[in-house]
Amino acid sequence: MKKKYKILILSGDLLKHKYVAIKLLRAFKGSNVIFEKYPKNINKNYSKDKSKEIINHFKKVEFYEKKFFYKFCNKNKNYLKKRTLFEIKKGNINTAKVFNKIKKNNPNLIILNATSIIKKNFISQFKNKIINIHSGLIPYYRGAGCNVWTFYNKELEYTGVSIHFVNEKIDDGKILLQSQTKFQKNDNTHSVGCRNAKLSVKLSTEVIKYLSKNPNYKGKKIFTKKNSIFYKRDFKKGVILQINKLLKSGLVKKYYLNQKKIKLVKLKK
Repeated sequence: MKKKYKILILSGDLLKHKYVAIKLLRAFKGSNVIFEKYPKNINKNYSKDKSKEIINHFKKVEFYEKKFFYKFCNKNKNYLKKRTLFEIKKGNINTAKVFNKIKKNNPNLIILNATSIIKKNFISQFKNKIINIHSGLIPYYRGAGCNVWTFYNKELEYTGVSIHFVNEKIDDGKILLQSQTKFQKNDNTHSVGCRNAKLSVKLSTEVIKYLSKNPNYKGKKIFTKKNSIFYKRDFKKGVILQINKLLKSGLVKKYYLNQKKIKLVKLKK
């Protein structure tokens, strides 16, 4: 009897993260998830700015996630509980205790989704066995909140999802598969974030199935002068104000009528 391909998901614990975890766990039986718990006030995870604009932004994040994912996650909460190995506090993902439990679990592949940065020693112990779900298109947009920064920079063509191998640098590993967001004319950063979570399920499922049959595949790199890294410390009140101004001026509606293609990586046939 053929052995099942077992994955282990290391994930943030927002509703969209739970949605992705449930979908992947149901697709790959016998797999598990470890959740890294976000602060109760999720704005604290993303920004030190305590302005009302930042706080309202993250209230909208929660509103849209409930709209998109609450029913599904609530329906599957018992299943998810059974498949959850344990939960950890934000920032504790690199501890020896967590590492040893992951090693004992012995997954074929580890999938990261919105966790703290994994340290070099962790990565070296699971070489070529860790992939990341990145909410952005690398190498063009790397780091945190990439699909918000594309709005701010008026570069919506770089909005999307990338699945890539993890190395010691930020979103620098070889790319396995990526896709641009297909915009709807009334989209905003929140609706795009939720639909990209759904897109990430499709892409990561394809990648996991591919790697189960092609374990030596190493992915590809895109070489381009456009290569930016964004940090949480960059996300402040002014960014939100500018994005809201651009949305009111019709940024998305204009792009919807003329969506641009860029160079992306697809799985090798």
